[in-house]
Amino acid sequence: MAVVASGSKKHRRGGGSRGGSGHGPAYVAQPKLSREQVRERWATIEAMAAGGGPGLRQAIQEADKLLDLALRQAGAHGDTMGERLKSAKSKFTNYSFYDGAWRAHKLRNALAHEVGFDLVPSQAREALQDFKFAINDLGAM
Repeated sequence: MAVVASGSKKHRRGGGSRGGSGHGPAYVAQPKLSREQVRERWATIEAMAAGGGPGLRQAIQEADKLLDLALRQAGAHGDTMGERLKSAKSKFTNYSFYDGAWRAHKLRNALAHEVGFDLVPSQAREALQDFKFAINDLGAM
């Protein structure tokens, strides 16, 4: 996503779910998922991860999206997932779940943005556990 200066304001360009930038369509709210629907999505994520390799990468991406949805449903605010995580710190009952959510999200960012990132399977499985604990702690699962 490019950030371009326009006068004294900065505007973000690009798609995605950040919305509200003034460029392109406004953010469209995601439907609220029931706990059962979140559990079903989590089962799909675990099935992806069981395949290893590319499936692990995809599972990390999907788990990050599910955590973002859980944050939104818990009332977290912000334009980015990082901002929503920061705003939701008090919504976690245990700091280790919050810290784990950050570690897992940072791994997802490395996968998405670093060329040639080498995903270690044990690291991916740990991140998936962190995502699961965070989503559960937020009351979504």
